[in-house]
Amino acid sequence: MDKGMFRGNCLDIWTEENNDIIKRWKYSERSQEQERHHDTQKRYYSEIHRLLQKIQGVPSVPASIQLELTVLYNTLVFTLSLSQFTETGELLTKGIVRALEAIGCQAPSFDPLVLWDTALQTFSSRDHLFCLHQLLCVQWALWLSTGQLESIPKLLSESQELVTSPSTDLLAVIRDLRFSTEGNSTMSVAMAATELKELLHICTITRKGIVKMEEGKDSEALLAFQASVSLPAPRTLLAQIHTLTGICLAKLHRPQSALQCLRKALEVDFGCRSALYQSSLLYRQLGNGRAEIEALCLLHAAMMSPACRGSSSSQTTLISPDSLLGSSSLACILMMPSPQAILHALAHRCLQNERVPEAGEHYLDLLASFQVDLMQQANMDCSPALPRIPEIYLEATFAMLKAKRYWDSVAISEEVVNKTLDLIPERLVVQLPLEEHQECGSTELSASISGKKNETTEEKLNCLLWAGAAYLFQGQAYSCLKKTTEAVNNFTRSINLLVKVQIKHKDWQCKDAGDGAAPDIKVQTLQRLKGLALAGRGVCFMARGQEKEALRDFQLSLQASPGVEDIELWLLEALWNLGRKEEAVAHWRRTQSSMKKPTVADSTPGGLPIYVQPNLQDGILFDSEARKKKVEELIHSRGVLT
Repeated sequence: MDKGMFRGNCLDIWTEENNDIIKRWKYSERSQEQERHHDTQKRYYSEIHRLLQKIQGVPSVPASIQLELTVLYNTLVFTLSLSQFTETGELLTKGIVRALEAIGCQAPSFDPLVLWDTALQTFSSRDHLFCLHQLLCVQWALWLSTGQLESIPKLLSESQELVTSPSTDLLAVIRDLRFSTEGNSTMSVAMAATELKELLHICTITRKGIVKMEEGKDSEALLAFQASVSLPAPRTLLAQIHTLTGICLAKLHRPQSALQCLRKALEVDFGCRSALYQSSLLYRQLGNGRAEIEALCLLHAAMMSPACRGSSSSQTTLISPDSLLGSSSLACILMMPSPQAILHALAHRCLQNERVPEAGEHYLDLLASFQVDLMQQANMDCSPALPRIPEIYLEATFAMLKAKRYWDSVAISEEVVNKTLDLIPERLVVQLPLEEHQECGSTELSASISGKKNETTEEKLNCLLWAGAAYLFQGQAYSCLKKTTEAVNNFTRSINLLVKVQIKHKDWQCKDAGDGAAPDIKVQTLQRLKGLALAGRGVCFMARGQEKEALRDFQLSLQASPGVEDIELWLLEALWNLGRKEEAVAHWRRTQSSMKKPTVADSTPGGLPIYVQPNLQDGILFDSEARKKKVEELIHSRGVLT
């Protein structure tokens, strides 16, 4: 058998082998489970790569160019799908050099642009040009995936007829791009060149918009996204582009237009969770709590439902749009909190919007999810989007109190006590910043603390605050259950913990946390907790007829945390019951003027935690309006104007 017949038989065998591999791949792609997609890609990549090695194991001749470039294209599509970018570049360069050598042309350089310029000018056959254009798309995809956008206009300009110099306008080059569209139908390919070109077209424009967003040029990014949204694209990619458009519009202070884009994203792909999340953020910005809660509910359901998780990836291509867009950049822009963080946001917003029963159920679901992961429960740190886990437990306790589920509140707060009580020192001195111009956010108290630093001053203060709040809530729960002895005991435990903290001010003197204005949010939280614990114990003393002890606690409470109207009214009630009506009148007049001033919570940057709120009226009720009326009548009877 002569060499020509041998080579001809080999070409037929290799062509059949290529077609068989691609046929089996496409059947597998349609029927396989999504979880096994990556493993299947690797298996078929190995098969097609072995075929390429066999073909490249013999010298290249003109008759084998088309087959070799087709098998090379199939191999490179798989390497791109597996993000093997270095191997893609090496195989591509080697393949073009071999094609040139097959017709006796020496490659002038291994620089990709020079190599492509030589190849496109050397080959004129339609079949050869079609194979080269397939590989040109691979080079385009490689540079797009690795962020080399500046090289793409030069590459694509080289492929155009009658182009004298490469254009720097990427969009213009792509718009005028002309590739040969007919190839050899006897050779199967893993991904049609026209499909790859369309995907590259929209991803290139979108990638440009992402780059502009990263540079802070939101108006230019918006133009790129608006240009790409009308192009053919996979459903999930189109939904992402609508979402990116909405994010740009939101940053350009056009929230209503942004919401329209996010709705379009959900119409295209209801499994687009980033669109739901961005919608919830916009509704919060617009003050539409009801719509925000609805969006968070849908988002959490989508994140937890396997059906919804699968819907976003049901239409896949061999080369992922995410890899072409730069998965890290896209993920950063479309980043979302974890399902637990979403559930916490949902519970927190329900609590803030007085949807207390819903908030309670969401908090219980969240705590149950922590119980599943015992390691996460043991670690007091949490993800950046979540508060510390003990704080979440305290929020849940507060929600149970408001929902009048008092025993649940006791049980949840007991978990906090058990985890923190052993970490609290006998005495804690906290130093405030020495420089008066130093912002409160820069104090050592406001620093981000790692769970590994349990022995730092701040971590000790954290544990003290958590345990103090837990005892406070237990006291409030027992008070609401009319168990005043247990309530007093728990309020006292809370007070005894909180008074362990002394603040070292700039004059190096140690003072009680209630002395003077403390700029740090945690110190203000400490003051508020102490004020509430003292007031709660005072309410219990009132129920037991111990007005003197109650009066003392109410006065100490207002020293620690002034400006709380409920406590002012309880102090008024205590004075009145003790027959000290003159003092009650004087206190009432002071209260009337002081209530117009900002409270501690109003002047706190970022506000106090949601669970540090007065909740005294649930324990022992009295008619505050009737008491106010009696005081006003006494004042008027003496001719004194309020």
